[in-house]
Amino acid sequence: MYPAKSTWRAKFHLVLSVVTSVTLLSSCMGDLEAPDFPPTAYVSIYQGSPDAPAMDIFANQNKVNRDPMLFSQALPYNAFFPGDRDFRFASFNSATSLLEKDFKLEADSVYSLFVVNESSNLDAVLIQDNWEEPKAESAQVRLVHLSPDTENVSLVITQESTKTIENVAFKGSSEFIEIPKGTTTLVIRSKTTNQTLLTSDVLDLKGNRVYSVLIRGLKAESSGNKKLDLQILTNYINY
Repeated sequence: MYPAKSTWRAKFHLVLSVVTSVTLLSSCMGDLEAPDFPPTAYVSIYQGSPDAPAMDIFANQNKVNRDPMLFSQALPYNAFFPGDRDFRFASFNSATSLLEKDFKLEADSVYSLFVVNESSNLDAVLIQDNWEEPKAESAQVRLVHLSPDTENVSLVITQESTKTIENVAFKGSSEFIEIPKGTTTLVIRSKTTNQTLLTSDVLDLKGNRVYSVLIRGLKAESSGNKKLDLQILTNYINY
């Protein structure tokens, strides 16, 4: 799980400020006592529906995105008040909802909200993000399955030693696992046939990071931005 609440809250607010304002701090900082933040939930949002229109996203009538969200785009973690939240997904600049769904957010919790499936059967899935505090010599990785026409899959992580995340179904996510930092190749295999569906380029995964490996798009598409593909998101950096 996360480190002590006062520590991870302060770090998460720092991560959010860096992501949203792109501010670089050049001066050294001494040991400061973490401020007393109010009870908060943090939610990132990913648009994983390959044929949905550009979207506006609302939480309890409050719009949470500035620009229209397109397929494969993500919003970084933002702070939300805990409790029941009504998320509404609408076409950009439209009053007509494509989907409305209620989720309960717990205080001191971190979530990823994924818009999934094709637009005719649009859905949203909320996954709680539980990771250990990442270390300098390692990274943490999970697999999230967002491809509606692809069978259960496994992720093979090839380094000096191989690790495998087994049997993740559509709309599902594995737990985070720890791997050494450094060069890595990721392979997605069908759990049904063991066929290789996707292979990444050689990647350099950094230490002190938490990553999500997404399988998204449509297996039936052979080209274009809707085709089956891998995408890597950075959930957290331990500064």
